[in-house]
Amino acid sequence: MRVVTLLTDFGISDPYVAETKGAILSRCGDAMIIDITHQVEPFNIRQGALLLLLSYRFFPPGTIHVAVVDPGVGTERRGLVLRTRSYWFVGPDNGLLYPAAVNDGLEESFEIALDKYPRIGGETFHARDVFGPVAGELASEGTPALAKVSPDSLVRLELGVARFISGVAETDVLHVDRFGNAILNMERAGLPDDLEVGDVVVVEFGDKSFDARYVRAYGDVPPGSLLVTFGGTGLLEVAVSRGSAAALLGVKPGDRLRLRHPKL
Repeated sequence: MRVVTLLTDFGISDPYVAETKGAILSRCGDAMIIDITHQVEPFNIRQGALLLLLSYRFFPPGTIHVAVVDPGVGTERRGLVLRTRSYWFVGPDNGLLYPAAVNDGLEESFEIALDKYPRIGGETFHARDVFGPVAGELASEGTPALAKVSPDSLVRLELGVARFISGVAETDVLHVDRFGNAILNMERAGLPDDLEVGDVVVVEFGDKSFDARYVRAYGDVPPGSLLVTFGGTGLLEVAVSRGSAAALLGVKPGDRLRLRHPKL
């Protein structure tokens, strides 16, 4: 049984996800299809790339990851299959697949021969008409219509890594989870050397400023308190204990926060 994952911005109110699954199963009836998420913000390629990067590695080797956040569907943008050290990635050539594929170790890249996959009703549903069939063919050990291309020709998307410089960091909100935690593009290496658990970090957004406590866990501060911590993603996040930092700060994916570290 071959595992195929799906990550899209399709939501759950339309039949789009089910139709894509049907296209996969029509070519590999025993595929195990797992939904990573279908709640990527519409057209937000960077957010989708982050969620794929965070999740791909927890699946068994040989998993086929299908990711579709594709505002350029039907244009001249290419369809891709990427083979990495342990996985396959299928989706549009718009940078969505790039961070995860490079992170795992990109070994081969292929362009999908789009003319070999008939479209139904128009050029705007490649997830069902192209990527789903290709994933099903890979899962059944078939031979998709592919042509090898140079990795240097791929659209590259860099998530960026923020860090504190002279006590200040400019960070991007990459994702807001269902708890309202604002996940930033900062790893532990970006923290100032003198930052200690319990220190105050000033969070600035627009003309607003908030004091947050740097802690190990959400429950280390009273309910309703603003905090910064490293969550399960391994990235720094701004959160509210038993509340929503996104609601308090008024932030969304793509916004920029400034962090300051005034030592007590």
